[in-house]
Amino acid sequence: MFKRIFASTTFRFAVIGLLLLVLVVFIPSTRAMADQLLALFRVQQVTVIPVDFTGMQQLTGNSTLGRQISTLISDSTTVTEKAGDPVTAADAADASQKAGFSVRLPSSASPARISVMNASSFTFTIDRTKAQALLEEAGRKDLQLPAAIDGAVIDVHIPATVSSAFGSCPEPSADGKGSDSRGSMGRQYPDCVIFSQLPSPTVAAPAGVDVAQLAQIGLEFSGMTSDQAAEFTQTVDWSSTLVIPIPRNAATYQQVSVDGVTGTLIQRPADDAPEYLLVWVKGGMVYAIGGLGADTSKALAMANSLP
Repeated sequence: MFKRIFASTTFRFAVIGLLLLVLVVFIPSTRAMADQLLALFRVQQVTVIPVDFTGMQQLTGNSTLGRQISTLISDSTTVTEKAGDPVTAADAADASQKAGFSVRLPSSASPARISVMNASSFTFTIDRTKAQALLEEAGRKDLQLPAAIDGAVIDVHIPATVSSAFGSCPEPSADGKGSDSRGSMGRQYPDCVIFSQLPSPTVAAPAGVDVAQLAQIGLEFSGMTSDQAAEFTQTVDWSSTLVIPIPRNAATYQQVSVDGVTGTLIQRPADDAPEYLLVWVKGGMVYAIGGLGADTSKALAMANSLP
């Protein structure tokens, strides 16, 4: 959702984890809509879970498995609405008109650039046989995906996103890739802070999918014991919670008071460039402020100065 924020090391790890847990994070609980027999997911809260990424490293470190994962994803995904390249907005009013929602900007700082990325949508069709084969090739024959998910079609809609850049930041792009190769992000953009906002993404999936079971499988693959995974899945409302996995012992998180609600602050210490991400949900909107460095006071001040 926040392509540039998630370009940092910490959140690449998070995305890898989310890739593994895609059925968990983006499939809602099994409640049917009256006439369509579909379940609907909307982000209302965020929770963080520290996990061991050993299982994912087995997949990403194996070139053959890596190609198989890429093929499975590309073969299973159909883009129905392409976002295109971001466009520049002159101010909050212009961004609001382009994005289709009321854009908020902090009074404590002035953005160097405001970018709007149009909405995007895609469908993902689950191939249970191929997914199970990947699990087994990674050495986890003990984890069995439920037969009921085979052929399930997941519809994902991500509304337009507005990102405001403060300081010297890379140019935004639709694929989230920067064109500069002069070194690490920390060396190139030490003062960059990015504030992103969008209405909650929505995901529709066939009712009857046992999300708790899928969650437990994903968490066990990430290194949890069966009991630990079962205990965690019982604490999460999978119809409204965005779960962000972070690498255990490589990042920290805490709940903070922000913008009149409770948010989550994630930090990754590093010698080269520490990173942080502040995430919160308010009024059906998902907000995130990401930056480099260990000082998060600017992010908190920005969030608490929103109108």
